[in-house]
Amino acid sequence: MVSAEPGSKLQLFEQTSQYRHWRFTPETLETLRAANNKQGVDRVLHALREEAHMDDQSSRISEATTNLLSPFEELQLINHYLQMIVRTITALARKYRETNMLRPESINNIKATAINYMKRFYLHNVVFDYPPKNTMLTCLYLATKAENSFMKIEDFIRPLQDAEGRKGGKVQTKSDDILDLEFVVIQSLQFELAVHHPYRAAYGFFLDMQPYYDVAVLKTAYDRTVHFNDISLFTDLVFLYQPSQIALGAFKLAAKEVDIDIDVYLAQRFDARALEVLFPILEDIQDIISGFKNTTTNEARAIDRKLILCRNPEKNPASMLYKKKAAEQADTPYVSDSD
Repeated sequence: MVSAEPGSKLQLFEQTSQYRHWRFTPETLETLRAANNKQGVDRVLHALREEAHMDDQSSRISEATTNLLSPFEELQLINHYLQMIVRTITALARKYRETNMLRPESINNIKATAINYMKRFYLHNVVFDYPPKNTMLTCLYLATKAENSFMKIEDFIRPLQDAEGRKGGKVQTKSDDILDLEFVVIQSLQFELAVHHPYRAAYGFFLDMQPYYDVAVLKTAYDRTVHFNDISLFTDLVFLYQPSQIALGAFKLAAKEVDIDIDVYLAQRFDARALEVLFPILEDIQDIISGFKNTTTNEARAIDRKLILCRNPEKNPASMLYKKKAAEQADTPYVSDSD
């Protein structure tokens, strides 16, 4: 759980792609998101200027410029759709409760994997190019495959279409919208689909702590730990710390609610030098989980309205620019690399 020193044997997690390629500092994340946002804004304005030459609607540039999303607003909107992943997997589980299509024990892993995919995706992409609604569904569909709970695309979208139909509106969820993004998402994930979560580690700690505490009280703490692990998914903790560290930080937070002193257990399991490194990490994890605030529906709607006005027309199938470039590409003869 505490990172190995140079020359020492690596822990199992330190050999994973998640540790090697998806670990950052808070400063690195902030810089990366700001740079992505700036590049996205530049692409939007360039595409709008190109489109303005086609239909002489230069007013759209001014409208878009005053509604461009900041990196923080992008994060807020993404976080809202991360919450939608939870609602969607819950709806799917309810729909297929009587089948083996979605096993109850797989729900947490599917949810956590989908959320992780979406968070990784938007480290390399922006909502101007890829609005999060369809990205969210593609990430969730990919997660069902990665977590060995594959379902046909028709079964996946049916509950979503049924819900849209019950609201009396037009059915908007189409299989092509999800499937067309699959390769884009996988490519952005660097083809690394294995994701490690804090749930298994939390259960391991629960079992390992039982000789030290009243099991009934510990079970209450464990149930709250699962809740705090759920919250951790929506934060940047997955990019900052190891799953076992997140699980233990969540357990410390839960233990406070039932008056359990986890430090007694930690003193038995770690030496003083390791604890000196571990305690600040656990404190930071607890602070981040405790301080998390979800984007409200009203906030998300307001940002969504702005996004409609500043979406990149080059990536929007409804725009004139997209249709023009698609037509040009269709007219371009295919030339094989071997020719």
